[in-house]
Amino acid sequence: MRLKATWLCAVAAMVIAGSAASAQEQKPTPAAVVQQGYDALFNQMYQQPANLDVSFKFAHAAVERGDYEAAIGALERMLFFNPDLPRVKLELGVLYFKLASYEIARGYLLDAIKGGNVPDEIRGQVMAYLSEIDRRLSKHEYSVFMQGGMRYQTNANIGPNSLQVRALGQDAILDPRFGRKPDWNAFQSITAAYAYKLNMRGDAIETTFLGYNSRQFTQSQFNLGLLEGTIGHRVGIGQNASFKYYAIGDKVWLGDYSYFSALGGGLSARSALGDNGLIEGYVETRHRKFTDSTYYPTAGTQTGDLTTAAITTDFRFGPVRWTTRGGYDVNKAVADYNSYKRYSIDMAFPVEFVVPVLGQPHQFVVAPTIGYSRSNYDAPNFIVDPTLARREDEYRYGAILDAQIAGNVGVRTQVMYTKIDSNLPNYRTNNLSASLGPTVRF
Repeated sequence: MRLKATWLCAVAAMVIAGSAASAQEQKPTPAAVVQQGYDALFNQMYQQPANLDVSFKFAHAAVERGDYEAAIGALERMLFFNPDLPRVKLELGVLYFKLASYEIARGYLLDAIKGGNVPDEIRGQVMAYLSEIDRRLSKHEYSVFMQGGMRYQTNANIGPNSLQVRALGQDAILDPRFGRKPDWNAFQSITAAYAYKLNMRGDAIETTFLGYNSRQFTQSQFNLGLLEGTIGHRVGIGQNASFKYYAIGDKVWLGDYSYFSALGGGLSARSALGDNGLIEGYVETRHRKFTDSTYYPTAGTQTGDLTTAAITTDFRFGPVRWTTRGGYDVNKAVADYNSYKRYSIDMAFPVEFVVPVLGQPHQFVVAPTIGYSRSNYDAPNFIVDPTLARREDEYRYGAILDAQIAGNVGVRTQVMYTKIDSNLPNYRTNNLSASLGPTVRF
């Protein structure tokens, strides 16, 4: 309490002194005032080396300026006069962590939780940093997320909103068998990533895997299976940036028949934006080969090359995160009416909080989502309308709730509403879906 009171008094004194001086002489620029205060603290610290309040204030000012080395010097001087300061040791561990001096950081963090009088808040922060240090120093890094569950859709077959459609350029009535149908499905999904680190600079061999399977209750022609894998080489640039080149492979089944396979590659680059954000851009291209089947006898007309360019961001403001993805797709198919250009933007706003359940803290995340896409097709489909090329706008609104049950086990609920406005009634659809199921992550 004495440290806090002294700090407040010092701030008040500086404000009063500054106000008095401004009445007698020309006010310096704000930058000059900041520098004068910083220099004054520096001189005062060396004149009174045993004054821990002054050293703490100087260290705080140095951190705000990004001068971590100066802050470290001030904090280590405090420990020389009083070694029993767990919070100072925590601050030193955090600063060395930011400088990527992980072994030194580990030493200070372990010292911070020695003894029996360490506050729970400090112990929790230390354990989180120690876990992250172990992760960064390990040559192997991996993550896995799995979910299973049930999903309900009001329009599982993506049928048009109305049975009045276009055929050969004329108004026609669609067979009700092909109208919109609700349905349930059971699904399982897995997302995994592994990196073998080549050095501390950030070079690594990285692989990712995505698998998804769903079985419809009545609309079996929409049973879906998907496998995607990537492997590539990440090259570090400094401490906060990198780029990666990689290969991609896809395999998709629809209605229990092979739908398409794809091979391609990509190039990505990412960079941290200070301590609060991350930005990544990438370009990918795939050659997709579609296969005709009983349910989809003209699927082969979609065969061609899909190229995607996108930028993703992830910002954190206190407990709130803001993630975005903006993308541009160019699909060139053997049939011009299946070729298109698509612009899209998606955003999510995850909010993390802890709720005590039966006396134990449980992690919760709520993430509202919103998205929009605009697709312009290259040519008319003569079967639908030989004079009108397809244009459509897609709107997406949703929310995700992740709740921790115990350890790495949780449950996820997701609700999504999708609406497509098209210049052709055949493609005007809307769909409300809701899913629920357990999750495991490690």
